[in-house]
Amino acid sequence: MPNNGFVRFDEPMPIYVSAFGPKALGVAARRGDGLITSVPPNPAAVEMLRTRIEAAGAEAGRTISRDEFPVATLTTMLVLEDGESLDSERVRRQTGAFAIASVHYLYEQVVQFGRRPPAHLADFWDDYVALVEQTPPERRHQRIHEGHNCWVTPEEEPFITPELIDSTCLVGTSEQLIDRIHALDDAGLDQLVLLPPLAEKEAVIRSVAEHVLPALADGDQCHRQARANKPERLPPPQALTP
Repeated sequence: MPNNGFVRFDEPMPIYVSAFGPKALGVAARRGDGLITSVPPNPAAVEMLRTRIEAAGAEAGRTISRDEFPVATLTTMLVLEDGESLDSERVRRQTGAFAIASVHYLYEQVVQFGRRPPAHLADFWDDYVALVEQTPPERRHQRIHEGHNCWVTPEEEPFITPELIDSTCLVGTSEQLIDRIHALDDAGLDQLVLLPPLAEKEAVIRSVAEHVLPALADGDQCHRQARANKPERLPPPQALTP
């Protein structure tokens, strides 16, 4: 097969390591050519992630620079229509699966590692925990991740709040989304991996392709040149460091 052009071994294939915790970040820093993870889509979270992966690289005797080590994060994106709000039925339908998947993940972080639930979950956290823990422990892992990143179960619908959507997804007008993406770029993010729900995937991708990607393509060169002329980014605030 290689002789017929189906497989190429003459150029190295970059390997992105999927990492969400400190040990996996260490593996990514030692062995990876890039990182794929999931952090809240805000610049402070991206800067903190860059700081951690660079520290993991230094511990392994490797200097990790942005130009040589791209970082990608999982999220989803929605372009708001005129006058549309975060609690509209369409927004909930097209972002809910990813938003609630973040709660699945955080539940396990709280239970397994004692992490405190973030503020945007405060209004419903106790009710969510009570719902999940109705399932016996030996089958609870199946219940936690039911519909994960694909759909929202009916009993989890009440937990899809505007605050949850805003904290986990990229939602806004096309202009707002472009500004947010540029801010993430400035903070050290290189790629977005969009995970829309199964039933809405075509609609979400089509909307992003029509309303966001053209403007990004037109402004990409100018924005990257402006970023290159800026001083090196500052470390994240002390309150955000581990």
